[in-house]
Amino acid sequence: AKEFLLFLLASLVPIATATYSIVATDSKTRQVGGAGATCLENSDIYEKLYLSAPGLSVLHTQGLLLARTDPIVTTAVEMMKQGASPEAVLTAMKELDTLTSTYDLDDTNSITLEDVELRQYGMADFSSTAVYSGRSLASLFNLFGFGDSEVADVGKSNFTDRYTYHALGNVVKSGTVSSLQSGFEEQTDDFNFGLCDMAGKLMTAMYRVPAGGFGDVRCLRQDGRSATGAYLHIDNEDGTELIHINEIDTDTKEPVEVLKEAFVEWRKNNPCEDKSSGTAPTAGISPLIKAVSMLGIASLILSSLT
Repeated sequence: AKEFLLFLLASLVPIATATYSIVATDSKTRQVGGAGATCLENSDIYEKLYLSAPGLSVLHTQGLLLARTDPIVTTAVEMMKQGASPEAVLTAMKELDTLTSTYDLDDTNSITLEDVELRQYGMADFSSTAVYSGRSLASLFNLFGFGDSEVADVGKSNFTDRYTYHALGNVVKSGTVSSLQSGFEEQTDDFNFGLCDMAGKLMTAMYRVPAGGFGDVRCLRQDGRSATGAYLHIDNEDGTELIHINEIDTDTKEPVEVLKEAFVEWRKNNPCEDKSSGTAPTAGISPLIKAVSMLGIASLILSSLT
């Protein structure tokens, strides 16, 4: 029986993506974006997870993966472009997901599962979030020896009157999703990423996971990494990219560390004016203003001597 369960697990794990991710929006800039990581080798997590309607909303589709041409996906994207709420979009996706899949385990054993029960979705617009996690994700992986994993989510609307986000994960070490949350809501810039914008908050959220020893349980057990690949992406309101970093299969390196290195290089050309708040510093006088002031004083002195 034990060998049968292990075989079943091996058959299902490549199908149901074990992933941790976060979607977010910024009402100040009208940007939408997301970041995530997974333990599937040679897997482009950005291409498999990320969907957006720039200036409106952002969606992650994880768990049992969906082709970008699937009617479930195309319907969701069209609804997003029309400004549908996250709750309405996810409801429509679940209603369209009516198929079942039968997996042959050996010559005599098979298992049939509803596809919708192996999906996980997370979505945010500028005022609300919604999430869906299929019931089979938790029950299957707990049954097959991943009792230390979680299928979880947490979100918040209008955080600091600016950000709306939702963090989610499946088959990840317990505490992974809360690490994403604490990282995004962090007020102290411990990692020097800059917390002035959504890019810095997403990077901090992602980095909190491996820094705390969390991540995808399969990779953690195999080699101590939180995942095999990771990404961070933000769309501007007009559809242009603010940032796009996509690390696919980083060999033996921690992918979030590789993501961080690329982010630090991006930050050099996209600095925070004030790392803590994103606003221009108010203390002191800028060198330019000071120079102009000194010139004015000098001019007054000279005129008084003639």
